[in-house]
Amino acid sequence: MINDLVDLALKEGDHATNIFLQWFVIEQIEEEASTNDVVQRLKLMGDMGNGLFMIDRELAQRQFNLPTISTQE
Repeated sequence: MINDLVDLALKEGDHATNIFLQWFVIEQIEEEASTNDVVQRLKLMGDMGNGLFMIDRELAQRQFNLPTISTQE
């Protein structure tokens, strides 16, 4: 859906909205990579419960960062 909004912003020539949406595009890419990393690690661990506990603790420590939007006057 994010990509659809970017496409619409580009089609309409709405450059401000396109720039605003880029944070969400980048965040989506990062989250997909992060999820893929976790899935690959889970596959490597197999049935080892200790590894699952370690990943769970690691993911619990993640912090959300709000997007920053620069305003130029």
